[in-house]
Amino acid sequence: MTNTQLRGESPAEPDTDAGRRRKAALAKAFSLAADEYDEANGAFFNPIGARLARLAGLRPGDRVLDIGCGRGAVLFAALAEVGREGYVVGVDLADGMVRATAAQAAGRGLRNVCVRIDDAEDLGFPDGSFEAALSSFAVIFTPDPAAALASVHRVLVPGGRFGFTAFGADEPGWERPRAALNAFLPPEAARLRQSRAARFNPLGRSPEEAAQLLHRAGFTDVRAVEHCAVTHYPDAAAWWRSQRAGGWRGLLEAIPAERLDEARAAALASLAPLAGPDGSLVRRTAIRYTTALRD
Repeated sequence: MTNTQLRGESPAEPDTDAGRRRKAALAKAFSLAADEYDEANGAFFNPIGARLARLAGLRPGDRVLDIGCGRGAVLFAALAEVGREGYVVGVDLADGMVRATAAQAAGRGLRNVCVRIDDAEDLGFPDGSFEAALSSFAVIFTPDPAAALASVHRVLVPGGRFGFTAFGADEPGWERPRAALNAFLPPEAARLRQSRAARFNPLGRSPEEAAQLLHRAGFTDVRAVEHCAVTHYPDAAAWWRSQRAGGWRGLLEAIPAERLDEARAAALASLAPLAGPDGSLVRRTAIRYTTALRD
């Protein structure tokens, strides 16, 4: 299996126009952020991916699917767990992420890695292709989580392991920058503003909702644990760079270019109460890790 393989066909479309638009927006935003993503945000995402791989109990020789692989936070950690006898396939809707991560794998000379475009809701693999499927901050965004879980269930072997991450509670005050940026959105984008909870599907909202969906999809032994991720920013400008290179890229792209500097200043000003005497920022975010077994 080569590490630069791309799927020939386009990802399957969801049933609704809203779902298609959401997927297209996510793919565009993360493709735009791909080149800067790991440098700006790897210190946050890579340890989380490594913890998820450990919690999933991967074994040497396992075949692993990384759904929403991004720049490989889970993919490369999983590869270290399964060794040369196993292999890891990373899939993502964002072609920019796929190309950058495939190039990274090729640069490392890895032969048991594949990175390709695919859709969590309609995975293009035969039944029972993997011993484990992992997804860090990806399945929580998919418009149809029930379809995604059915697809994951299908590609796992009986007894296969599924694990994913979601955001838990954030420290008070970190909602201010998004509120500041929302004020600069044009009317057609402002109506799409969502609360933090509404941005996620039930898999990302609460452990109880996630467990219900998992049980309905045929998963058992559902377990959820939380760990605190601590992020250090030397100054507010470093925080801004991380947002431009991450999931907020879509929001920032919706702000008119002539107002972006003003929006940036407003967002940075909103962080001032959170800064230390030297201007640095420390953010503590609860990360929820959920694991389950395919029946």
